[in-house]
Amino acid sequence: MNGKWALWMAGFVVAATGWASAEDPHFHHVHLNVVDPAKTVAYYEKMFGAAHVPDFRGVKGTDALLTDRSFILMDKVDTPAPSKMISGLYHIGWGGVNGPGEFEWRDKEGMRWETPIQSLGQEHFMYAYGPDDEVVEVWTGFRHNRFGHVHLFSDDVKIATEWYMKNLGVNGPARIAPKPPKAPADFDPAKGPPGAMFRYLWASAVDTKNGVTINVFAKPSDDTINWWTDPPVGELVKSDGRVIDHIAFSYRDIQPVYDRMKKNGVEIIDEIKERDGFNFKSFFVRGPDKVLIEIVEARPLPEGVWE
Repeated sequence: MNGKWALWMAGFVVAATGWASAEDPHFHHVHLNVVDPAKTVAYYEKMFGAAHVPDFRGVKGTDALLTDRSFILMDKVDTPAPSKMISGLYHIGWGGVNGPGEFEWRDKEGMRWETPIQSLGQEHFMYAYGPDDEVVEVWTGFRHNRFGHVHLFSDDVKIATEWYMKNLGVNGPARIAPKPPKAPADFDPAKGPPGAMFRYLWASAVDTKNGVTINVFAKPSDDTINWWTDPPVGELVKSDGRVIDHIAFSYRDIQPVYDRMKKNGVEIIDEIKERDGFNFKSFFVRGPDKVLIEIVEARPLPEGVWE
């Protein structure tokens, strides 16, 4: 997939959601299915500066990674989970500052590249493979080295964006762009100016209180533009059971969130209960594009690191 174009979301205008709650949502964690948790911990510690949190929330033997503003949690699996990028959870991403320098360092350290460093205007991006072939992006547009975003595939960007705003209370764009026209048959983004493909790319974003962006992009499709060099993505599959299993948002009190989602007709996958392996209370719902979403009851960081 080398040479695919960056999926850049910087500059989206954020607007209030009308969320009927005094509590703002925080991005809590990305949940991975991994063969070797110790290897995953070592990788994200070394390559992205994440901090190992052993015995997470007092649960002996449960490893987690702290990414400044949220966590990576893991389930151990016996065989590698499916990693082909055909679910609504496309990849996770960190910020960068010095693209060429950061690429050179990681390359010398043996990072496996899905897409080596590319430029988009004055910025740089690169896509790496994690230990279980999860895809991790570095994008210098953030101008920091923290965990920055989760990137989603969607069949309908407007419906997905509105779902996250309505049901989670995240901030979203003041105006959600309509679906763009189909790219002309002779259109070649490689021959145009940087970002030329964006006139045909349907995209949006929402933002959480702790600064993690959820990018919502129409999946690569001949319906508008197939913006990568692989074949278009067909029907999206459920995220659960795959290497990037689900994403989670947190609130101090999840009962009002549950009640709101129930009223809105959201599909509840698992009711509110204590998750013994992680020592928190949560429930699961099916989000747009078959993405599994967990709602966790937890204090926001920094106090939420340990309690």
